Amino acid sequence: MDLQGKCALVTGGTAGLGRACVLALATAGAQVVFTGRNEAGAAETMAELAALGLGGEYMPQDVTDPGDWGRVMAAIAARGLRLDVLVNNAGVSRLKPIGQLTLQDVRFLLDVNVRGAFLGIQHAFAAMARDPGRGGSIVNIAALAGLRGTPNSTAYALAKGGLTGLTRAAAAEGQRDGRQIRVNSVHPGVVFKEGDRPSPGAIALYGEEGAEAFVKATIAAVPMGRLGHPRDIGQVVAFLASDDAADVTGAAVVVDGGRFAGEFATHHGVRSRR
Repeated sequence: MDLQGKCALVTGGTAGLGRACVLALATAGAQVVFTGRNEAGAAETMAELAALGLGGEYMPQDVTDPGDWGRVMAAIAARGLRLDVLVNNAGVSRLKPIGQLTLQDVRFLLDVNVRGAFLGIQHAFAAMARDPGRGGSIVNIAALAGLRGTPNSTAYALAKGGLTGLTRAAAAEGQRDGRQIRVNSVHPGVVFKEGDRPSPGAIALYGEEGAEAFVKATIAAVPMGRLGHPRDIGQVVAFLASDDAADVTGAAVVVDGGRFAGEFATHHGVRSRR
């Protein structure tokens, strides 16, 4: 994958999947700008880039704020760069039974996961239209919840399902009026870094022992017998960003070790204690 001469913007690049995307894109040769709201996490991302002999630039951003999007895009243009790749990674989740969800929960997830991505696509289309023959690539980080239902993730599924639909509609529009903008979504399975424990949300939902059982049952439900690592997602994103994926648009790319083709952990006896 060769991204030499391309400028990439990654939202939520201060940790986890976003950081993995930053590292993968920079390793492939892209000039990477990443945004977020965690200054300490941004410093860690910059340190990991430096350890690889790579560079990047951090800009603070609230993806739900149109003004912040305008400021980031203006800053990129002021550096003489033309945006080639946008990775809408910034996202949030909340695990709650449907009866315990509030409208505030739903609005929060929709604001960050859908509104933020919509604003990014809108601004990226405008930036990429300045040189339409050069095209561009937008990658939205969705989730398996955007493709099928899972218990206790109603609001999350609503948001990621909306993001999946947004991806497909934007992909169709991205090839109109002389534009050559590809838009795809990536749907990770359960992704852990080495040594990670179950998420606070899983512990709150299942209890300490139940959360550990959830992880074991999840692994058992994955045909490949392993949980994903952020770098797995980063490599797929770098491929979709590159010209190697020139004929790929409107795709929902599942990266889950085959879990989508198999059973969910809840089918293996793990139940919420609520």
